[in-house]
This record gives sequence, C-alpha cells and structure tokens, in this order.
Amino acid sequence: MEIKKVLKLYSLFSDKKWNEIDGNKQVFENFCILTDNLSDEQIDLMFELTQRYKWFTLNDYNSKLTKILQDIFDNELENIDKLILFPIIKPEDEGKIKSGNAAIYMIRGIKPFVDKNNTVSIEEIIEFESLKEQNFTLNPNELIVLIDDYVGSGETLKATLVEVLKNRSITVDKIIVASIVIQQDTIDFLTDIGIKYYSTDTVIKEISQRYVSPELEEKVRIMKDIERMIPGGSHFSFGYEHSEALVTLIRTPDNTFPIFWKEHRKNGKKYNAPFQRY
Repeated sequence: MEIKKVLKLYSLFSDKKWNEIDGNKQVFENFCILTDNLSDEQIDLMFELTQRYKWFTLNDYNSKLTKILQDIFDNELENIDKLILFPIIKPEDEGKIKSGNAAIYMIRGIKPFVDKNNTVSIEEIIEFESLKEQNFTLNPNELIVLIDDYVGSGETLKATLVEVLKNRSITVDKIIVASIVIQQDTIDFLTDIGIKYYSTDTVIKEISQRYVSPELEEKVRIMKDIERMIPGGSHFSFGYEHSEALVTLIRTPDNTFPIFWKEHRKNGKKYNAPFQRY
C-alpha cells in the first residue's frame, strides 16, 4: 500500500479517535488491505463513506442508553409509574440472542444511576406469548418501550408492532421506540403512525439520500463495482433492505454496506473486512 494512502487512513482514524478504541489495530490493518485492493475511484468513495462511519464501543452504549433512559424519564413519567421493556425482534427469532435483549440487560444496570429512577418501576418481557391479550393487560399508568440498539429499514420493528398490537389493551399512544441509532425512514414511519421514539443518533441512506444526480449515479456505479469483489454480496447489496448504513455497534448490522463487514476476494484470495461480522 502506498505510504500516502496509509497516512491518509491513519489521519482519518486519528480524527475520528478510532486509534483510541481497543481493537483498532486489526480494523486499521484490514482497512489497509481493503484499500490496497481497490481502484483510485473506489478508494475515494470508501474514504468518503468512512469519514461518516459510526463505530460505537461498549462505553458509548452505556452513555447513550443512559441518555435515552433519562430522556424517557424526563418526558414520559406524567401519570406513568411503570415501563415495560420489550426487545424489537421478529417472532421467528425468539430465543436467539439479539441486540434488543442485550440493550435491555444493560438498562437494568443503568436505571439506578438515572435521575427519577425511584419514581418508576421497570418490568422486562421478552416473549410475545407473555404479551398476548389473554396473558397481559396494559394499565393506564404503564407504557410499552420497544428496545434495540439499531433500527434500520424498520422491517423487524414492524414485525414486532404487528404482534404487540394484537393485544387490544396496547395502543400506539402507549408505545415508545427506544434505540441508540434509528434510520430516518423509520423515524418518518413512526411519526406518521403516532409512535414516539427516543434515540441519540439518526442515520440516512448514505448514498441515495446523500448525493444528487449526476454524482448519485456515479457513486452507485462505483459501489456496485466494489460489491462485485464480495462473494455472495448481491444478497446484501447496499446493506440489508438497501439500508445503506454506516454503523458498527456490538455487532455490525447487516444493514451496513457489506464491504465494511463481509470478506472480499481479489485474484482468488479472500480478505477479512474491517468490521467483521460473526
């Protein structure tokens, strides 16, 4: 890799303070390898996207979930003394370890250190069966809080809402969506149907909603050329559900452009991605 490209990448890591994150060395090395396998125009696009990339550590989780919980306490506790937390999850994924469950577990530890924590109780429910009408009634002094760390295309959120709203005691005005990161399209959907949301970071589709013609078509072409290096990349082209995300949390969501998390191939050899997803 050319020294000027290494220095440019190093400067980018320094500006974003990624060089202070544990594990940054492996991420940097994989970025160097990826950059070395790209053309100049592909490198330019990758640098543009990486400048806007969000990499959240466990420390970030703590501070961001604390802010979200504090915001909910500050704004939603009038006539409310109980929050019922439920992970954003598809019914078919019940029983799997998902990010929503992890976020709920972290909130369990955060609550004692948030102002007004003594004025509200929190209950955790993790199975749709427990929210069925014959098993559960939402009282006037209670709210349902649907939790995740990242809400992208909204497909999983909508699947959760379909199941939750089968219980006639649960109405949209008694539901809150809480997530560290929420895609703007999903925010628009929630606003349209009257569900409040709390988050610390909002993201957009980082090519199709960032650029305009003719630059837009050029960026799309370059990314499609990059994705041809990814075995099976067509299944995640531009991220799951074409989300075009640029984010890594505890795991890198598959909504992120796959070149950042899926291995690529050059001259028959496979290379690890910067933010590998296991």
